[in-house]
Amino acid sequence: MNLIEMKKANRCQVYQLVYQNRRISKTDIAEVLNISIPTVSQCVNELKQLGLIAEDGFFESTGGRKSVAIKCRDDIRIAIGVDIRKTVIYLVALNLYGDIISSSQQEILFRKDESYCAHVADYIVSFFEDLHISDDLLLGVGICVQGLVSQDGKYIVSGRMMDADGFSASDIGKYLPFPFNPVLKHDTELAASYALWKNPGIKDALFLMLNPNLGGAIILNGQLHKGKTQSSGLIAHMTLVPEGKYCYCGKQGCVESYCSVNALLEGFGEEMGTFFEKLRAGDAVHRERWKEYMGYLSRAIYNYQVLMNTDVLLSGEMALYLTEDDLERLMELTLERMGIMDKLPPIRVIGENDVAPGVALYFIVNFLKQYMPDTFQHPEYYD
Repeated sequence: MNLIEMKKANRCQVYQLVYQNRRISKTDIAEVLNISIPTVSQCVNELKQLGLIAEDGFFESTGGRKSVAIKCRDDIRIAIGVDIRKTVIYLVALNLYGDIISSSQQEILFRKDESYCAHVADYIVSFFEDLHISDDLLLGVGICVQGLVSQDGKYIVSGRMMDADGFSASDIGKYLPFPFNPVLKHDTELAASYALWKNPGIKDALFLMLNPNLGGAIILNGQLHKGKTQSSGLIAHMTLVPEGKYCYCGKQGCVESYCSVNALLEGFGEEMGTFFEKLRAGDAVHRERWKEYMGYLSRAIYNYQVLMNTDVLLSGEMALYLTEDDLERLMELTLERMGIMDKLPPIRVIGENDVAPGVALYFIVNFLKQYMPDTFQHPEYYD
């Protein structure tokens, strides 16, 4: 390693440590990295010139001079994520820590036409303008549409639930005055990737997104498991009830037809919030439907656990309404089916609507890679 490479390596290490600690002193940086104070000062000055870090007051004195606090500037870049559903659009803006700094949603029916795409672009522009930041701080706009994507990530190959076959993010992106990510990703994988970002301790898990349409992803060794020909973790289309209800995919008895939010609400003609209000109030009809739903969901989890035996992480719109009692009951029902086992890895809630943050994270990760390239466990998902 020559001198230039060594200086760059030191600078990356210092930035990574400041980023991870959010606020730290030069003395602590030197001790942790085992480098000299002059080297730390040089790296700090270079990073300050790049606008990546700043001084942030002082730490409390422990007897000597107060140490200057160095912090990461999380506001020097942002990214926008767009999650397009059949009847609604979700927008979020993330800072450099992947924290949501602003969000918005708008109800509008999806259409594959120019007027719809132009409307969505206008909505994104209006959302960005409300942030009151300069254009040069925007890393990009990522767009996600529900459905299975082509291997090159350019278009939807199967979007039956939204009639989105052939749709490309570029159809909207061409109306935007900003850089954007024209590569589509599977929505559940995006949400799972954001969950990994926020919870780096996750090792092995089934990630279930309890939305109007069910989504699934598999996490192994802290990374999303990707199939050779398409997304893995498509638990929604495993057969749960042979010769059962028809699924939008054309098959019968899919998990989707019994464990999605649409399946839960079928025949009730009400919003999910209303359903859970009546359920918690003790309405007999709603309690019976919930009992039936939990039975099917526990069966789906059982079928997975027989093979994988990992944590189960619940996300999506329904996650907001689940109580600890619900999770305990779901575990009890799953264990009852196991028979030969008296213990399973935990079932827990990990997020809500994390698709839009997941697609925005693409830009955050690729920006941070420049300054701390060895930090990311699953960077290939954002290449």
